[in-house]
Amino acid sequence: MDKIAVVVINGTTREFDRQYHYLMPESLSDALAEGMRVIVPFGGGNSLKEGYVFGFAASSDYKNLKSIKKIIDAKPVLTPSLIELAIWMKQRYICTYAAAIKCMLPAGIGVKSLSIIKLLNNIRGLPPSKQAIIDTLAANENELEVNELKGLCGVKSGLNAHIKALEATGIIRVSEQYSTAVREKTIRVASLAMPSTEVLEDIENGVLKRIQQIKVLEMLLDNDYIAVADIVRFASVSPSVIDTLRRSGYLYYKDIEVKRDPLKHRTIVPTQPLEPTQEQAAVLEAAIAAVDRGSFSEILLHGVTGSGKTEVYLQLIRHVLDQGRQAIVLVPEISLTPQMIERFRGRFGDLVAVQHSRLSPGERYDQWRLIGNGEVKVVVGARSAVFAPFEKLGIVIIDEEHENSYKSETTPKYSAAQIAARRCLQDGALLLYGSATPSVDTFQRALDGKIGLLNLKGRANALVMPKVEVVDMRRELEEGNRTIFSTRLSEEITRNIKAGQQTILFLNRRGYASFILCRSCGIRLKCRHCNITMTYHSNDNRLICHYCGYTIKLPSTCPSCGSVSIRQFGTGTQKVEEDLQKYFPGSSVIRMDMDTTTGKHSHEEILDAFREKNINILVGTQMIAKGHDFPNVTLVGVLAADSLLGMDDFRASERTFQLLTQVAGRAGRGSLPGRVVIQTYNTEDYSITAACSHDYPSFFRQESDIRKRLNYPPFTNIACIILSSVNDKLAFENAKEVARLLASQIVSDEGDELLPGPVRAPISRLRNRYRWRLVMKCNSVDRLTAMLAAASDTFHASKGRNDVELNMDINPASMM
Repeated sequence: MDKIAVVVINGTTREFDRQYHYLMPESLSDALAEGMRVIVPFGGGNSLKEGYVFGFAASSDYKNLKSIKKIIDAKPVLTPSLIELAIWMKQRYICTYAAAIKCMLPAGIGVKSLSIIKLLNNIRGLPPSKQAIIDTLAANENELEVNELKGLCGVKSGLNAHIKALEATGIIRVSEQYSTAVREKTIRVASLAMPSTEVLEDIENGVLKRIQQIKVLEMLLDNDYIAVADIVRFASVSPSVIDTLRRSGYLYYKDIEVKRDPLKHRTIVPTQPLEPTQEQAAVLEAAIAAVDRGSFSEILLHGVTGSGKTEVYLQLIRHVLDQGRQAIVLVPEISLTPQMIERFRGRFGDLVAVQHSRLSPGERYDQWRLIGNGEVKVVVGARSAVFAPFEKLGIVIIDEEHENSYKSETTPKYSAAQIAARRCLQDGALLLYGSATPSVDTFQRALDGKIGLLNLKGRANALVMPKVEVVDMRRELEEGNRTIFSTRLSEEITRNIKAGQQTILFLNRRGYASFILCRSCGIRLKCRHCNITMTYHSNDNRLICHYCGYTIKLPSTCPSCGSVSIRQFGTGTQKVEEDLQKYFPGSSVIRMDMDTTTGKHSHEEILDAFREKNINILVGTQMIAKGHDFPNVTLVGVLAADSLLGMDDFRASERTFQLLTQVAGRAGRGSLPGRVVIQTYNTEDYSITAACSHDYPSFFRQESDIRKRLNYPPFTNIACIILSSVNDKLAFENAKEVARLLASQIVSDEGDELLPGPVRAPISRLRNRYRWRLVMKCNSVDRLTAMLAAASDTFHASKGRNDVELNMDINPASMM
């Protein structure tokens, strides 16, 4: 009897998302392994689908099992621990197996099916439509993919029926081929096809008379093989010269694989471990002891900016590697600078792989294969690097653990910290959280004794924290200063320029102007697809929606009332850059935001230019706030410290404190002392005052007290449920239905609470879809997950839901 494989199907809805049993034909059983992908027939029509082998079964209660048609992979793409993780993610994040697996595999690896039509018998006298198919195939070397045939043969209808009829009579053959968007990169090389002594004899005896051919062979005599393109380039010959030598039997071609290295354009300088400070040594001793225990543990490393957390990471990783284990380092995408990557490559060389969104699909695929093949031991990357296919993890480090980018905002809405904890639990590894401004949730867990707590209270090399000065912008207005630079900040910028020192100016708003307002009718110009004001960009004189990308030229008159009194209001980084050149003539300025970093290497080009050319001022959004170390930066200016406080989110104060502390930490990281000037209209807010004094404990106490009174995380769990549709009424009615489904499960005595609703989401329309929000609280994350899953499955099981989208997120990064 054929063996039985347990397979999950790619692309099913949750209704059909389960583990299916398939027979393994004897011809495939020896080659098939857990974690491989297969092609299987699925559903009543037996359409061929991609599936993942989750394991094997000794028997099955199901009747009339179907058989696996084809094995896709030569080796597994999923490790046993990742399969176990996918099963857990399906339950925890209310998603499908396939959605969980998609997080684990590089983009472009998905299988695409191609139907190939091959002409076997070129006959005449068929009906016009069938004859057109035959003639088209004959004119294209007897073989075409079905969509190519459809475009060339001119048959308007019934093509599939004609193909089936021609196949049934043996005139054509239809076969399925499978391909992926990314694959190994190969180059064509040339090698000698005969012994070198014979080649030398032919050269010396004058058998070869053309100097071009002799130059090619002389190159190959010194090398096992050379890329054909390099021969053409360095021997200054045409490809036909090389091909003549091939036909004459002197050389042959072969294709060899080359790895795409995302850092090939960088010069990596090897580094040695630094002598740890007294505080660093104490932290290392405690963390190494946790690693050596070989059981799962979690530690928060709370270290001020510039305290040397990265050096601690590097020395911990060395200890883990010496044990024959592996390490994952997660860094927020925004902080994953070339400088950060080079620190790890400089210490561990080719043992380091990189994973982030700026890699090409081919580079990401090759890095993933290096990890899976065991050729690297350390992965440094953004959120998705947590899925690196390691099987002997010793440590996972989450740097800047407070960053909300570690929480996915697309399904599955996973938390990288939760995934890391699950993986460390599987392998008995240490999970180390690092931050100068820990999230309230993580710090509360440390205070409760649920995780360890280690501290680095001083900067490395005895450097002092920067001096912070707060400027009340209300006073500036009273004194007649209408510019975006306070008098104090202007003085400090001028002082830095004269001293040849550098300045960073932070404004968390890109573009030129925040919005366009008609001063006659009061209308703000909003995106036609989203309920969001559009941002003005002066470079191309356009308004752009930063949510959906919709753009229009700046109108000369108000589209509502026709008035010419249409003006720009608010300030973005583009406007700051322009004003700097106006108020500080002759100064050099460079800008770093989403608009200037669209190119693959834009980030490093801007940062390298700022460092190496000693540019006076760097202006940017939050991407300049973290992960950068510029010794000559002695001044940081924050232009609008209170801009985040107006967010409709219970974490607004926490994010304000974190961002201000992080950006202030860029000053004074070299031998010169740092200064920070913070401009705000709200000088009394506790998040701003605590950031100015580098006082995390004070901020935490006040924020924690507010959260506890209002019953917000970390003292409960919160779920944000969004229903959206192009039809506003339909979205609202379905939101009410989901509210009823949730209300029926609530147990008030268990701490369950469904807030009044549905209400319009803070962003009430996005990409043409109207959005309604429900908010639910629950003390138990397991109970909350179960209630949401039940409501989701009931909702999706009902007919007529195709026009309504349901999104559920537990402890979301944003309540918007």
